[in-house]
Amino acid sequence: MHRFDIASDGKRVKKDQVLKYKELFYTDDTKSNRRVYVQGEPGSGKSTFAAKLVHDWCDENRPSMAAPNKNASFDDVLIIQNFQFIFFLSLGESRGQTKVTHMIKQQIIDTMYPDEKRDVMYTLLLKIIETEECLVIRDGLDEWVAPDGSNLAEPSMAGFPKDKCVVLTTSRPWKLADERIKNSRIDILVEIEGISDSYTFSERVLRCILDKSKDLKTTAMEIRSFIEERRLTWLSNSPMLYTRVICTWVDTMEEEEHLNGSSMCALYTTFLESLCKKANDTTDFFNDLNPPHVKCFSRTSYLRPIISNVNVISKAAFHLLYSPEKEKSIVFNDQELSNYLTPSEQEFALKAGLISKRKTNRALNSSISFIHKSMQEFLTAYHIAHNEHLINDVISGYLGRHSDAYRDISQVFIFLCGLSVSAANTLSGIINEHHSKRNYSLHSLEHYAFQSTIEAGYREAVSNDQTGILLRLSHFYIVGNNLMDMNNIWRENKSNALALEIKVHDETDRAIHSSSTHSEPTSQVEFDLSSCLNLKYLVLRESGIHMQGNIYNKTT
Repeated sequence: MHRFDIASDGKRVKKDQVLKYKELFYTDDTKSNRRVYVQGEPGSGKSTFAAKLVHDWCDENRPSMAAPNKNASFDDVLIIQNFQFIFFLSLGESRGQTKVTHMIKQQIIDTMYPDEKRDVMYTLLLKIIETEECLVIRDGLDEWVAPDGSNLAEPSMAGFPKDKCVVLTTSRPWKLADERIKNSRIDILVEIEGISDSYTFSERVLRCILDKSKDLKTTAMEIRSFIEERRLTWLSNSPMLYTRVICTWVDTMEEEEHLNGSSMCALYTTFLESLCKKANDTTDFFNDLNPPHVKCFSRTSYLRPIISNVNVISKAAFHLLYSPEKEKSIVFNDQELSNYLTPSEQEFALKAGLISKRKTNRALNSSISFIHKSMQEFLTAYHIAHNEHLINDVISGYLGRHSDAYRDISQVFIFLCGLSVSAANTLSGIINEHHSKRNYSLHSLEHYAFQSTIEAGYREAVSNDQTGILLRLSHFYIVGNNLMDMNNIWRENKSNALALEIKVHDETDRAIHSSSTHSEPTSQVEFDLSSCLNLKYLVLRESGIHMQGNIYNKTT
């Protein structure tokens, strides 16, 4: 089930409950909405909604002896029985066609009847649309292309009397931002927001693909936990991508580390490929002669043919995200985007669904943004990965201009650790330097957030089999649950470490030893202090033993 925003006469009104068919087709009990538009981002469920509407109509018009349908999308399906005929058209299959009547002949009549009956059935069609109450569903306006020389923004409804025909059109928002589609011609605009109940959605998908030996409810709960822990709840806006996560989860159920062990870079590469193949479904592979810029692209099938588009869109993502004017970094307009993308490159990004474009009150500009900030951050990290000079040329200055800017850059940094650890090493040094200058307490929320970013980056690098991980950190606050990762980070930071606090009380935690020689027995984790020439603050808490001191002179 989907949630909707409703807009009428160009005015947008928030609506939390599920939209009913009556609200869709009637403004009140007397006025019928004759021009209905349903918009949504790629994979949000526009086509599924349109197909389900047809299914509900067919189901309600079955012979009365048939069992009632208990799975209808809405509880007021009797409303759509008012339509005597429904014509479902996929506009992407009728590119170059300008008249809906011709599309019906091509997509429906010509596929259902032999040659000798087609003219008769077309004549019957023209009679039906003149006399009967009809619903025409035009699915995918953004996929329709007008013929050369035509200035049409949408196919012509010539031949359909306005008092007998209701037209429901689905589209991505960018297409409806076309100034030729006037608000005055839209009776109602609804927007599919996504999945209202992710757990139920997961159960329905799992019911189709899960082995019967596996427990459905337990698996659905595990998937929900994974989504929440990885901060991927935004996927509920895209049933397509949510389904991809569920399918990937099921495919890796037998693997030792399961999907929990996979990297964020691998996951977002999957998202990127899923979106891009909607704009270009040509397949090709990276190989030894044509290697990808980043390792996680190496197993993709759809990215190599359009890698130039990905590169230029990533460049735009970077420069917009780190714009000197922060208010333009996430939401921007046509003019700002034109600084980085040509019209054809913009068209690709829109068709793929990497960016979204919507109408605004300003006639000459639209509101544009990436499908989600995290996707913009992933593309930004990809651009930095093969343009490392940008760290010193751009990001260093950005960190200097904005207080606590490491928070703005934290997710980009984590992605970068998985894409290019050498670039991440450089960036971590700059971030650590800026952070250290602020003299935050080890127990402050600011330091906790910063250290957590370094930890997450380290785990991302390990998940992507990166070598030479030299992430910089000068202040260490270590407890039992981050002991192993922080110990590994510590090894490469002993000489520049300024503060160390180790707090382990649980008897189940590993033993911690301070040693002048480095070794790591299987039952112990050791912190070698022999090279800590700059260490100024040391606190050790273990099983009730507390040692604290400020270190001013140190011999080894």
